[in-house]
Amino acid sequence: MLKRFGTFVKAHKVISLVVVVVVVGGGYYWYNGSHGATAVTKYVIQDATQGTVVASVTASGQINPVTSIDVKPQVSENVTKIYVQVGDQVTEGEPLVQLDDTNEEQALNQAQLSFQQAQLNLDQLTQISTTTLLGDQDSVTRDGQALVTASATLTSDYQSGFDTISSAFVSLQAVMTGLQDFVQGNDISKVQADPDAYVSLMPNYLQPSTLPYSNALIADYNAALTAYQQNLVDYHATDRTAAPATLDALFSETYNTVELVSNATKDANDLINYVINNYPKDAGLQALPSVTNTFQTNFGNYTNTADSEVTSIQGVITGLLNDKNGYANDGTSLEEASETLAELVGGPTQTDLLSQQISIQSAQNNLQTAENNLAYTTIRAPIAGEISAVDAVVGETVASPAVSIVGTGNEADVTLNEVDAAKVQVGNQATLTFDALPDVSLAGTVTEVDPVGTVSQGVVNYTVEIGFSQPANTSSSNLVKPGMTVTAAIVTQADQNVIAVPNSAVTTVGGASYVLEPATPVSADVLAASATGGVVLSEAPTRVPVTTGLSNNTMTEITSGVNAGDQIITQTLTTSASTAPAATGGTSALRALGGGAGATFGGGGGGGGGTFVGGGARGG
Repeated sequence: MLKRFGTFVKAHKVISLVVVVVVVGGGYYWYNGSHGATAVTKYVIQDATQGTVVASVTASGQINPVTSIDVKPQVSENVTKIYVQVGDQVTEGEPLVQLDDTNEEQALNQAQLSFQQAQLNLDQLTQISTTTLLGDQDSVTRDGQALVTASATLTSDYQSGFDTISSAFVSLQAVMTGLQDFVQGNDISKVQADPDAYVSLMPNYLQPSTLPYSNALIADYNAALTAYQQNLVDYHATDRTAAPATLDALFSETYNTVELVSNATKDANDLINYVINNYPKDAGLQALPSVTNTFQTNFGNYTNTADSEVTSIQGVITGLLNDKNGYANDGTSLEEASETLAELVGGPTQTDLLSQQISIQSAQNNLQTAENNLAYTTIRAPIAGEISAVDAVVGETVASPAVSIVGTGNEADVTLNEVDAAKVQVGNQATLTFDALPDVSLAGTVTEVDPVGTVSQGVVNYTVEIGFSQPANTSSSNLVKPGMTVTAAIVTQADQNVIAVPNSAVTTVGGASYVLEPATPVSADVLAASATGGVVLSEAPTRVPVTTGLSNNTMTEITSGVNAGDQIITQTLTTSASTAPAATGGTSALRALGGGAGATFGGGGGGGGGTFVGGGARGG
C-alpha cells in the first residue's frame, strides 16, 4: 500500500501539493479559531534604584509676628500730634505720639520752685553768715543734687538693664535652638542623637575618653534648658517698670541662665574639637561627616554669643550695684552734711533740721517725678519694627495702647492633630505656602511644638511654631504679612540613599510583603518597551519577599529583599488579543505546523504523513 501511495504522489505531484496546502491551511484556521480572544497579561518593569523617601504632615494656620509690643502711655493727656501711621518702619527711641504737656510743664515748674523753697527754708533755719556755714550749705546742696542725679541714674540703669536682658533672650533663642538641634538631632546617625553618634564614630579605644564630653554636654544642656524655660516665663511676667527688687531678681536669674547656656555651648565645642583632634586620620576609617565642621563653627559662635551676654548682664548687675552704692553714699553724704550744718548752727534742733532735710528730699523726688512725666508726654518706640496699629486720636485722651509695633520677622503658627503632632519635632524642615501669595513658597524650620494641647469638641490639637529660614529682608519674605493664611508641609522623616520603589510594586498580605520580579532578567530594550504599555513574559514572575521601611503616597522604602539594579514589576496589565498570549508561544505553533508539512513532503512518518495515508486509503 505504501508503494502504491508513493507511486501516486509521483504521478500526481500537483494534486498532492494542493492536498497538503488544504490540510495545512485548515489546521491553521482551526488553531487560530480555537485560540482567539485570549486574555494577555503584560508587565511594566523597571530597575530598582536608590533614592530618598520623605514622610510629611500638612497643617494650616496664620502668620504672626515674632515680637509684638503694645506701647502704653505713662501719663493721661490729650493727643496733640501723631508722627506715624500703620505700615511705617520705626527705630528704637523714635517719637510716635505727642501729648499735651501743659500740665506736666506746670508741674515741673512747681516742683522746681518747691525744691528751691525747701533750700531757702533750710538757709533761713540756720541763718549763720560765715564762710564755713556757706560751705556746709553748699555741701548739702551738692549732695542733694548728687542724690537726685544718683536716683535718676539708678532708674535709667534699671531700664537699660531690662533692655539688655531683652536683647539677651533674643540671642539665647538662636543658641538654645542650635544646642537642641545638636543634642536631640540625628545628623550623624538615624538611631542616635548627635553627641552619642560622635562617641560611636570614634574607634573603640577612644570611646571611653570621648564619652565624658558627651555626658557633660547632655547634663549641662538639660540644666540650661530648665533654667532658660523658667527664666523666659519670669521675663514675660515682669514689666520694665517693676519694683527694683523684682528686677534685681530677674537680672540675677538671667545671669545664672546665661552662664548655664555658656557652659553647654562650651561642652558642645569641646566635644566637637576633641573628636576632630583625636579622630584617627590614617587608620583607613571614613572621614568625619562634613557637618562636623559646621558644628565646630556654630558652637564657636554660640560660645562667643553666650560669653558676650554673660559679660553684658554682669555689667548690668555691677552697674546697678555701683548705682545703689553711689545713691547710698550720696544719701549718707547729704545726711552727714546736714548733721554738720546742724551742729554748726547750734540754734536749730536736730528734729528741725531733719524735718527740713526730709522736705528737701521730698522736693527732690517730686522734681524727678515731674521731669519724668514731662518726658512721658512724648511716647517713643521701645523697639525697632513696623507700626501695626495706631489707636491714638488727635484731640482725644490717649488710648491704651496708643500704638502697637511688630518687630522685624514673622513666624507661622499652624495647628496639628495629636496623631500628626506626635511626629513633629523642633528642627524639622517645612515648606510654607500662602493662599494670598500663590507664587510664593518659603522654607521654614519648626522652632517650637506646644507641649500642651487644646481640646475642642473632643479633638486634641497642638500649635506648632515655624520660623522662616529665609532672611527677613528677602523679597519673598517681605510679601508675607501677619494674619495671612499659611499652609505648612512639615518633613517628619527623610530616608536617603535607600532602595525606593513605587507603592504599586509592593503587595502586602497578612502582614507579609513581597514584590514580583521577572523569572529571567529581560534585556534593556524589553525593559524600555515595558514602560509604554507593558511587555509579555514567557515565564511567570517570581514572588520575592521584602521588608519595607518608610513610605509615603507614592514611594516605599525596601530595607531588605531587593538590591539596587534588580528588575522589579511595578504594574500588571491584563488585555484581550486575537493571538496567543506570548510571542514565543505563537512562533512555536507556526513551527509545529511547518514541521507537519515537511513530514508530508518527505513522505516519512509524523502526524501529517499518517493523516494523508488514511485519506488516501479512503479515496482508493
